[in-house]
Amino acid sequence: MKGFIGKLLEISLDIKEIKEIDLNEYIAEKFLGATGYAVRYLYDKIDKDTDPLGPENILMFMNGPLCGSRAPASGRFSVCAKSPLTKIWGEANCGGYFGPELKKAGYDGIIIKGVSKNPVYLHITEDGAKIKDASHLWGKGALETHDILKEETGSNLTRVACIGQAGENLIKFATILSEDKSAGRTGMGAVMGSKKLKAIAVRGPKRSYEASNPEKLDEAVKEMVEAVNSSFTTQMFGMLGTPAGV
Repeated sequence: MKGFIGKLLEISLDIKEIKEIDLNEYIAEKFLGATGYAVRYLYDKIDKDTDPLGPENILMFMNGPLCGSRAPASGRFSVCAKSPLTKIWGEANCGGYFGPELKKAGYDGIIIKGVSKNPVYLHITEDGAKIKDASHLWGKGALETHDILKEETGSNLTRVACIGQAGENLIKFATILSEDKSAGRTGMGAVMGSKKLKAIAVRGPKRSYEASNPEKLDEAVKEMVEAVNSSFTTQMFGMLGTPAGV
């Protein structure tokens, strides 16, 4: 399917198992990827009795079909799981470079299961994924963790999504930070912390975005950019930030 890589990473932290699985094209087509894909997947895999901070909960980082394209806001990715804050569906959305970098590395998303005995982080490249010890990162803030992992992976272009002390301590509204962007809703940082997963570090090669119809996509992008630039709402957010929505 154009717009998708066709591969997901499935990580079982309890047994340190990493698998590449095929993207379900039926779900991707019917639910449009990212949050929609996660909704359907989690609906099939967990239930109302699943403990949001227990090993049965599943944490998903998902990209949509436009991620990595030139479309406005297409670099965003979704983080989904059962929420410890509401005890029902939980999702957070985040901008920045992490989503497109994951796609460049060859994956549409990451499915994280189980709980690690010790703190770990995931290092993902075009060659696959590795589960690495994160004992030296546990207790550190998110921004410091970013800096350390960029140095450890040998590239300032490594993109990181991680938690700080709030996630480690299972604060139910804890966020996941990626650079200076935040997946800030429904306590996804606490779910990540419950799995003893400190961070995900991703670095992929250059990869061209493959559209089903490049000409029509270019036309749509041009129209979207013009609409965004001429929008009064956009101008207000640019001047005032998030408070403009209040």
